[in-house]
Amino acid sequence: MTEFQIISQFNSFLISNALYLMVFTFLLFMAYGGVYRMNKDGATILGKVLGTLFSTIVVYFNCLTLGFLYAQQQGAAYSLSQLDNLSESAQSFVDFFDGGSLDAFSLIPADPLAVLFFIVVLISLILPIWTAPEPKE
Repeated sequence: MTEFQIISQFNSFLISNALYLMVFTFLLFMAYGGVYRMNKDGATILGKVLGTLFSTIVVYFNCLTLGFLYAQQQGAAYSLSQLDNLSESAQSFVDFFDGGSLDAFSLIPADPLAVLFFIVVLISLILPIWTAPEPKE
Protein backbone atom coordinates (compact mmCIF):
# COMPACT_ATOMS: atom_id res chain seq x y z
CA MET A 1 0.00 0.00 0.00
CA THR A 2 1.04 3.56 -0.55
CA GLU A 3 1.11 6.29 2.06
CA PHE A 4 -1.99 7.86 0.53
CA GLN A 5 -3.93 4.57 0.72
CA ILE A 6 -2.96 3.98 4.36
CA ILE A 7 -3.95 7.52 5.37
CA SER A 8 -7.20 7.29 3.38
CA GLN A 9 -8.10 3.99 5.00
CA PHE A 10 -7.30 5.45 8.43
CA ASN A 11 -9.48 8.50 7.74
CA SER A 12 -12.37 6.25 6.65
CA PHE A 13 -12.01 4.35 9.91
CA LEU A 14 -12.06 7.61 11.90
CA ILE A 15 -15.40 8.51 10.29
CA SER A 16 -16.99 5.16 11.17
CA ASN A 17 -15.50 5.25 14.67
CA ALA A 18 -16.98 8.72 15.20
CA LEU A 19 -20.41 7.39 14.22
CA TYR A 20 -20.13 4.54 16.71
CA LEU A 21 -18.96 6.95 19.39
CA MET A 22 -21.98 9.19 18.75
CA VAL A 23 -24.37 6.24 19.08
CA PHE A 24 -22.78 4.97 22.28
CA THR A 25 -22.65 8.48 23.74
CA PHE A 26 -26.40 8.71 23.09
CA LEU A 27 -26.88 5.33 24.77
CA LEU A 28 -24.85 6.61 27.72
CA PHE A 29 -27.21 9.58 27.89
CA MET A 30 -30.16 7.13 27.85
CA ALA A 31 -28.56 5.09 30.64
CA TYR A 32 -28.21 8.20 32.80
CA GLY A 33 -31.86 9.01 32.06
CA GLY A 34 -32.88 5.55 33.22
CA VAL A 35 -30.81 5.86 36.38
CA TYR A 36 -32.40 9.22 37.15
CA ARG A 37 -35.87 7.76 36.62
CA MET A 38 -35.11 4.75 38.83
CA ASN A 39 -33.76 6.95 41.59
CA LYS A 40 -36.74 9.31 41.37
CA ASP A 41 -39.58 6.79 41.03
CA GLY A 42 -38.00 3.72 42.62
CA ALA A 43 -37.15 0.39 41.02
CA THR A 44 -37.81 -3.29 41.54
CA ILE A 45 -34.95 -5.74 41.87
CA LEU A 46 -35.49 -6.83 38.24
CA GLY A 47 -35.32 -3.20 37.12
CA LYS A 48 -32.13 -2.70 39.09
CA VAL A 49 -30.51 -5.79 37.55
CA LEU A 50 -31.56 -4.81 34.02
CA GLY A 51 -30.41 -1.21 34.59
CA THR A 52 -27.04 -2.43 35.83
CA LEU A 53 -26.70 -4.78 32.88
CA PHE A 54 -27.60 -2.05 30.37
CA SER A 55 -25.21 0.45 31.99
CA THR A 56 -22.37 -2.06 32.03
CA ILE A 57 -22.93 -2.96 28.37
CA VAL A 58 -22.97 0.71 27.35
CA VAL A 59 -19.66 1.33 29.13
CA TYR A 60 -18.26 -1.87 27.58
CA PHE A 61 -19.14 -0.71 24.07
CA ASN A 62 -17.63 2.71 24.73
CA CYS A 63 -14.40 0.99 25.81
CA LEU A 64 -14.60 -1.23 22.72
CA THR A 65 -14.91 1.80 20.44
CA LEU A 66 -11.94 3.44 22.13
CA GLY A 67 -9.98 0.16 21.85
CA PHE A 68 -10.66 0.01 18.10
CA LEU A 69 -9.46 3.60 17.76
CA TYR A 70 -6.21 2.87 19.59
CA ALA A 71 -5.61 -0.33 17.59
CA GLN A 72 -6.23 1.45 14.30
CA GLN A 73 -3.89 4.30 15.24
CA GLN A 74 -1.17 1.79 16.08
CA GLY A 75 -1.84 -0.23 12.91
CA ALA A 76 -1.72 2.82 10.66
CA ALA A 77 1.53 3.97 12.29
CA TYR A 78 3.01 0.49 11.84
CA SER A 79 1.92 0.31 8.19
CA LEU A 80 3.41 3.72 7.50
CA SER A 81 6.65 2.76 9.25
CA GLN A 82 7.08 -0.13 6.82
CA LEU A 83 7.21 2.23 3.81
CA ASP A 84 10.53 3.45 2.44
CA ASN A 85 9.78 7.09 1.71
CA LEU A 86 7.50 9.00 4.04
CA SER A 87 6.35 12.59 3.93
CA GLU A 88 7.12 14.81 6.89
CA SER A 89 3.58 14.58 8.27
CA ALA A 90 3.50 10.79 7.92
CA GLN A 91 6.84 10.52 9.69
CA SER A 92 5.57 12.67 12.56
CA PHE A 93 2.49 10.41 12.78
CA VAL A 94 4.75 7.34 13.04
CA ASP A 95 6.96 9.09 15.59
CA PHE A 96 3.98 10.13 17.71
CA PHE A 97 2.84 6.50 17.99
CA ASP A 98 6.39 5.12 18.42
CA GLY A 99 6.33 3.17 15.18
CA GLY A 100 3.01 1.51 15.90
CA SER A 101 2.14 -2.11 16.54
CA LEU A 102 -0.11 -4.82 15.15
CA ASP A 103 -1.18 -6.24 18.51
CA ALA A 104 -2.44 -3.07 20.17
CA PHE A 105 -6.10 -3.91 20.81
CA SER A 106 -7.26 -3.81 24.42
CA LEU A 107 -10.56 -3.14 26.14
CA ILE A 108 -8.66 -1.27 28.83
CA PRO A 109 -7.89 2.18 27.39
CA ALA A 110 -4.24 3.06 26.98
CA ASP A 111 -4.83 6.53 28.42
CA PRO A 112 -5.00 6.48 32.24
CA LEU A 113 -7.48 9.38 32.24
CA ALA A 114 -9.81 7.39 29.98
CA VAL A 115 -9.64 4.50 32.45
CA LEU A 116 -10.47 6.87 35.29
CA PHE A 117 -13.30 8.40 33.23
CA PHE A 118 -14.93 5.03 32.53
CA ILE A 119 -14.59 3.94 36.17
CA VAL A 120 -16.30 7.16 37.30
CA VAL A 121 -19.03 6.71 34.66
CA LEU A 122 -19.64 3.12 35.74
CA ILE A 123 -19.80 4.05 39.42
CA SER A 124 -22.08 7.01 38.72
CA LEU A 125 -24.42 4.72 36.78
CA ILE A 126 -24.49 1.69 39.07
CA LEU A 127 -24.40 3.30 42.53
CA PRO A 128 -27.64 5.30 42.11
CA ILE A 129 -29.41 2.23 40.72
CA TRP A 130 -28.71 0.16 43.83
CA THR A 131 -29.44 3.00 46.23
CA ALA A 132 -32.79 3.74 44.57
CA PRO A 133 -35.85 3.24 46.78
CA GLU A 134 -38.51 0.62 46.21
CA PRO A 135 -41.21 1.62 43.70
CA LYS A 136 -43.76 4.09 44.95
CA GLU A 137 -47.34 2.94 44.92
